[in-house]
Formats: sequence, C-alpha cells, structure tokens
Amino acid sequence: MQKISVEEVVESSSLFENLTQEEKDLISQKSTILQYKRGEAVCKQGAFANHIMLLTEGLVKTYLEGSNDKNLIISFITPTNWIELASIYDENFSLSVAAIKDSKIMFIEKKTFLELINNNSAFSGEMIKILSLNKKHCFKKIISLGNKQLHGRFADALLYLSHEVAQSNVVDLTITRKEIGEYAGISTESAIRLLSELNHDGIIELDGKVIIILKENLLTKLSQIG
Repeated sequence: MQKISVEEVVESSSLFENLTQEEKDLISQKSTILQYKRGEAVCKQGAFANHIMLLTEGLVKTYLEGSNDKNLIISFITPTNWIELASIYDENFSLSVAAIKDSKIMFIEKKTFLELINNNSAFSGEMIKILSLNKKHCFKKIISLGNKQLHGRFADALLYLSHEVAQSNVVDLTITRKEIGEYAGISTESAIRLLSELNHDGIIELDGKVIIILKENLLTKLSQIG
C-alpha cells in the first residue's frame, strides 16, 4: 500500500474543504492512520467510541452481529468515506466494522471533531447531510428486508453493489458470496443459488468472483416486484 500522511488526506479530501487552515492543522495533529489486513476487525459493536473513523484506502463492511455467526451487513464503505459516523453523539459503536481487503483508516479524536462541528457551521452542515443520507440508506434496507421476498432482496443487494460500491456494472470487490448473502439477509446457500439462476437467465455473468450485470433493467424489475 502506498504510504499517505494524515496531512495529505486532510488537504486533498473534499470532506475537509469547509475547514480553515488552522482547523485542518488541528485535525491533523489529533489524527492517526492505521492499516488493517483483510478480514481484520476494526471495531466491535458496543465498544467505546472515542474516535471518528475515515476510510482512506481499501474496503470495509459495517454490520450487526447476530447469534451463531449470523450477521447482517448494513453497508460497504469505500474511500474516502466516514465509517460509523453516527458514533459522533454516542458513547458506543452501534455496529461492528471489519476490513474486506487491506485497508487504511484515519482515526480522529472525537473531542476535536466535536469542537469543529460546534464551531464551524458549514462543516457541521455537511456532517448532517451525510448522516441524513446514511439514514435514508437504512430506511431503504428496512423496506427491502421487511417487505420483499428473497429474489427482491437479492436484486437490491446486487444493484447496491453496482451503483454505490463498485460504481460500475462490473462488481469486482473481493466480496464473498457469504457477505452478499449477509447484506441481502439470506443464507450463503441461497446467495450462491440465486447467482447461478441469474447467470443462467443471462441477467448477470459470473467470471470467477467477479459479477457482471448484463441486464440491469431486469434486476430493477425483480427489485420492484419484490
């Protein structure tokens, strides 16, 4: 992985464009970047949250831990995006986070981050906007899980991976079949079977671990039918 400093992240990322130079210097002084290997846990649901996390490189997942190793993935985070931003005003993390591939995460001291939010209205406005988008994503996920059958939930998962994560019709993210199932709220076996069915029907093409969406309109129809 290419080495990158906290200062470079703060100066180059649009997330900090509303900060003054003095505020950027402060956040640089109160931050550090740590590296995580694929599969390594970043934080655990219920743990004390004393830092704000920003993914600078790699790919991570946020998830709710269930019994018997049955987890529900809430989102996949790509660079450069905040991780578990809701922990700003919570003493504990509401979700667990793990690296899907080798990743680098910037940890910002929460006290400093809160000071910036309280003193910089433009910066706090951007945080509110991001939190609102995150809540909208959660609402859509609740509707998908609560109102749709297996095929509809799986179509939603593939469309999300294509539009929001890969930002391409070619989904090549080292995400396992199990993780796709955990995002859709279905078993690994069901995820494998549905991928095979969609591949057979010509809606997607499977190339090893890569998923190529060929007929997005049909996936969208499956999602709408539910």
